Amino acid sequence: MSNNKVRTPQNRRKRNIGLPPGSAHYTGTDSENKVIVNYLEYDIDDIKSELNKSGRDIILHPFNENRIQWYDIRGLHDENLIKLISAKFKMHPLAVEDAVDVYQRPSYNEFEHGHFISLKQLSYDQSSLTVKRQALSIYFGKAFVITFQQDNDDVFKTVRHRLEAGKGRIRGSKADYLAYALVDYVVDSYYSVMDTIEEEIEELEEIVSNDVDKMDKSKIYTLKKQMLKIRRSVAPLREAINLFSRSDSDLIDQHTITYVRDVYDHTIQIIDGVDAQRDVLSGLQDLYISEISLKMNKIMQFLTIITAVFVPLSFLTGLYGMNFEYIPELKYHNGYFMLWGGMIAMVIGMFIYFKHKRWL
Repeated sequence: MSNNKVRTPQNRRKRNIGLPPGSAHYTGTDSENKVIVNYLEYDIDDIKSELNKSGRDIILHPFNENRIQWYDIRGLHDENLIKLISAKFKMHPLAVEDAVDVYQRPSYNEFEHGHFISLKQLSYDQSSLTVKRQALSIYFGKAFVITFQQDNDDVFKTVRHRLEAGKGRIRGSKADYLAYALVDYVVDSYYSVMDTIEEEIEELEEIVSNDVDKMDKSKIYTLKKQMLKIRRSVAPLREAINLFSRSDSDLIDQHTITYVRDVYDHTIQIIDGVDAQRDVLSGLQDLYISEISLKMNKIMQFLTIITAVFVPLSFLTGLYGMNFEYIPELKYHNGYFMLWGGMIAMVIGMFIYFKHKRWL
């Protein structure tokens, strides 16, 4: 069920242009990894799991409205497999199109047979100071949930372990609560990314305050770009979750709506945190420029003082270095020592004056 069509980097973003609405075409980077499908079926008393690591010969289990079915698809490049699973659950073509479009912005849509949520999983690479984004989608209906992950990483393994351990409310709730739990886990992971970046910013603040010469100004610019990337992922998700929390669909219980509203509050907190950290980075950039300017001013002040000291000395040495035949002071027996004494006294007097003016 693989798709071997060659895609160039220039065409990945635009290959859906001109195609009919609902065309399921993967827009991400081609991958040689096999698609993994993790299947869970459970109720409050029992749970069973199947793992298909090849993406082939997948078993589509009969629908049972008394048990929740969860198909977790890791890897979106096998379009035929995506179409096969989506057809079983009568997934709307537009939802299928968005599920395999890795550039789809976070959104929430209600269709006849289910609800679709698109969002981004964020992770932070400290070595490159880069926030990495992975496209995720969740489609749920009556007694089923389908999740689409761009990469083979098991983003939802923590939620799966909670299910297998029988902890929490998920086992005793409907599919809408599982969908909420998955969204909640992704949103909670944003806090970890934000905390790590905040530590990076605090380190930069300390460097700027203690030794501005050790500061790499490119880090400030890089982190500002990463904060913007986070905001672009969370801001539309906030609106998507807001729509989720206002749904009056029969597929969503009222008690689930209460929890979804809590996730909505979390997205607002994260956006506020992003804006606050961007302000801190802007202030840090201004502080860096101020520290550099202050250091340059001190250097110029020092050079100016040196110049001020040597200008009168240069005048005196130039005056008595002239080649006129008659210069009365040249006949003084102690003229040389008098000149030295005058110059030393002048230098001491200037330093006392500079100190009094607090220029030193």
